[in-house]
Amino acid sequence: MKKDHIEKEIKVKVNDLSKVHKLLKKHGAEFKGKSFQRTVRFDTPNLDYEKRGIFLRVRSGHGNTVTMKKKVKSVGDVFERIEIETEVKDIEKLRKIFNELGLTKEFIMEKNRANWLLNNTAISIDELPFGLFIEIEGEEPHISDTAKLLDLNLDGKITVTYWDIFEDYKKAKGIVAESIIFPSDHKFLF
Repeated sequence: MKKDHIEKEIKVKVNDLSKVHKLLKKHGAEFKGKSFQRTVRFDTPNLDYEKRGIFLRVRSGHGNTVTMKKKVKSVGDVFERIEIETEVKDIEKLRKIFNELGLTKEFIMEKNRANWLLNNTAISIDELPFGLFIEIEGEEPHISDTAKLLDLNLDGKITVTYWDIFEDYKKAKGIVAESIIFPSDHKFLF
């Protein structure tokens, strides 16, 4: 699987997971599976790539992938990034290659994800250590239409990364962790 496109998405905090599930089923959404995902984001010790708006990651869970995302100037109501992604056989070997190339700063993100397809959009329900979110990815009009079908309040839409949300969460809670990792005793919601 190869992807090289402009990713367009929004996120919304989920307060009632059962309501979202009922609406997905009511509107005929196709369930595409769920997985526990572990992402490792790479950068230089000085965060040179982050400063340029570039994020390089490897992810396991629903297949192993390597992805480069680059921020672009968003002019609409969605979060946009260039996304180039491909499958990779051995994440650990790729990790060693990146480290040898000087990408030794690593950030880890864990999430529990369920994927759906509806209204020409990819819908992911994401459980992270700091909350439950729904992510809708597709073309701008389809994103808005899907959000309405799911009765989501777009006044609270989020157009930043989970890393950005985590930074705000850390400030609010006085946390100093760099990685987004579930505690060992976490009870998953789905």
